[in-house]
Amino acid sequence: MNGFKKCSNGHFYKEDLNACPYCPGGNAGSTGASGADDLGKTMVTSVNPGGGSNEAKTEVFGAGGSSDSEKTQVYGNAGSTGNAGGVSSAPKRDLNRTFIAGMDEEEGISGDGSSIKSEPRATRRIVGWIISYDLDPMGVDYRIYEGTNTIGRDPKNTIIITKDTTISSEHVTILYRKGKFKIKDRMTANGTYVNGEELEVEEAYDLNDGDTVKVGNTVFRFKSAE
Repeated sequence: MNGFKKCSNGHFYKEDLNACPYCPGGNAGSTGASGADDLGKTMVTSVNPGGGSNEAKTEVFGAGGSSDSEKTQVYGNAGSTGNAGGVSSAPKRDLNRTFIAGMDEEEGISGDGSSIKSEPRATRRIVGWIISYDLDPMGVDYRIYEGTNTIGRDPKNTIIITKDTTISSEHVTILYRKGKFKIKDRMTANGTYVNGEELEVEEAYDLNDGDTVKVGNTVFRFKSAE
């Protein structure tokens, strides 16, 4: 074949080249023939499992590994910066962890990487309920917990009722202690009634299963869980 020669590995290349451009260590430099640079370019695939970083990378370089080469990089879970244009890899996360709402302090991770905290579980035992059909024709119920329970329109109360404007900001207190329920009016303008009887201001009365409690214009039925 005129104009070409053959190396020991069986590759044909132009005879004006110093060495076979296809063999490892071959010199792709041309002494004068045009188009020799195209023959001399090789594609190199480099797998870098670590190097000086915590990332696993696969990189494809052009001739000579120049800085303008196209690269494909696969990153691990380490939160370090990659080599291609300073692109950061995904934030470090434990992919083996399952988050269940209400069971873990950290419920999950939002789209911006910040954590979402779940609401803490109630630390007091449920001991009863109050149920009303005045606020909703289908009925609405509220839990009574051991210890102190306050009812009113203010958001700081245990039970918040805003539909009835005749209810004071802190209207009534229901206390459960040592197996007994007590109820007390908190010096309200419209008063508190149990089974139709008005309570004296700031005086504690017994509250029993099945009693009706009128707070403002809203009537509740009290049910004990004991």
